Amino acid sequence: MSKPFSILHISDLHRSSADPISNDELISALVGDRERYFRESPRILPPEAIVVSGDLVQGVPLGMADHEAKLAAQYAVAEEFLDELVKRFLDGDRSRVVMVPGNHDIDWNTALKSMEVVDRKDTPANVLSVLHAENAGYRWDWKTLTLYRIRDLAMYERRLDAFWRFFERFYSGVEGLLKVQPGADANLFRLCDGRIGVAAYNSCHGNDCFAFHGMIRKDMVARSHLELNDSEEIFDLRMAVWHHSIEGPPYRTDYMDVEIVRGMIGRGFRLGLYGHQHKAQVAPHQVWMPDRERMAVVSAGSLCAGASDLPTGTFRQYNVLEIAEDFKSVRVHVRSMSVANLFSRGQLPDFGGASFADLDWKPPQNVVGGVIDTDAARWRVAIEEGEMAAKSGNPKRAIEILGHLDRPPGSYERQLFLSAATEAQQWALVIEATEPPATIEELIQRVEACNRLGKYPAATASLDRYSQQLQLDHALETELRQRISAQEVIRK
Repeated sequence: MSKPFSILHISDLHRSSADPISNDELISALVGDRERYFRESPRILPPEAIVVSGDLVQGVPLGMADHEAKLAAQYAVAEEFLDELVKRFLDGDRSRVVMVPGNHDIDWNTALKSMEVVDRKDTPANVLSVLHAENAGYRWDWKTLTLYRIRDLAMYERRLDAFWRFFERFYSGVEGLLKVQPGADANLFRLCDGRIGVAAYNSCHGNDCFAFHGMIRKDMVARSHLELNDSEEIFDLRMAVWHHSIEGPPYRTDYMDVEIVRGMIGRGFRLGLYGHQHKAQVAPHQVWMPDRERMAVVSAGSLCAGASDLPTGTFRQYNVLEIAEDFKSVRVHVRSMSVANLFSRGQLPDFGGASFADLDWKPPQNVVGGVIDTDAARWRVAIEEGEMAAKSGNPKRAIEILGHLDRPPGSYERQLFLSAATEAQQWALVIEATEPPATIEELIQRVEACNRLGKYPAATASLDRYSQQLQLDHALETELRQRISAQEVIRK
């Protein structure tokens, strides 16, 4: 990668038809800010991917009539916004968009329908421990001082159906996704031509109208780690995305256990993106396994929360992340909406009020403690796949695989590519790959390709230019020139 890879990180969109900022105003503010990137110091690169870390819609309160229709209308607004954003920032390529659900995406009314009031005589003796169990089937409503029990688990699991229906529409027919399906607790994406592997987690496990905590099922972190390994793709960076914050003030319960993040770090994830807290934050988190392993954890502020939902002194925000060429660090730029609903440079209080922050990490190591050479590993896999395709009679597939590799003169990959191109009769590729020819064999292949395409002057010019340089035998040169002349006569 010759330059940093740039990601637009947005969160907490809270889209609805009643929002004081319309889709057009929001898109205009983002596009206008992008036009200022190159005038910033330091400059900011235009995004090549988009991460949406939850809360796409505002959601509907308990007891609202026609709650399903109103929630569907909010998702229509969100879909219109994201459709336009992807067209203007990614040329419509939805494979470069990663999204997860947030707590506002949950239909509280569906969750409540799945519950029943627990009669006082049926209250468990250890009710406090039952409520705090990881997969608790009970809920407590502080407003009415009522204990509920989840009666219909199938209905309870449908509380995110509106989000997943939108998710399915958004990715329908999109190619290039790693493993993406509606309803999954973890979806897998690839970014940056497959050099970044992304695990996108649902952190709303057990979250509903009465339980506000964030939780990623612990087995899903392990499962996504295994699936990324089993994909046989070689990633320079593993990134995780979720919604909930990982710290909060006393007496609040709407954040996620940081131990889940530590589990990600120990499994090789080096960059984590989330939202929920409505303010930008950049921090390193680390574990000792046995060496110190670090993850850069980045929160995006709310793109469009209402004024009453924003922390004191915080404006609407979004981030632009620039992942370094060596995939060992990230620069996070914070953009803030502070004047006339326009975005400009924001501030990170933890970094002296700067508008950007840099964090680095040590890449995952192999069993002997050395840094894994992903380029070498990717090269070996491509060569093996190219050989297999060529030997199985599929030279076009071999060309597709080997065409992404550098093919220096004298290299095996160049020889294999030329052999496949010749077998597939892709003569233009043979000519392109032998500019200039590095051996006598390549010169002969080049002349033959020119002949096949009827480019006889080019064939003669190749012999004139390279015969002496490559020390081509005089008799062979004469034979090649005679063949060019004969082919030209036949063609006429």
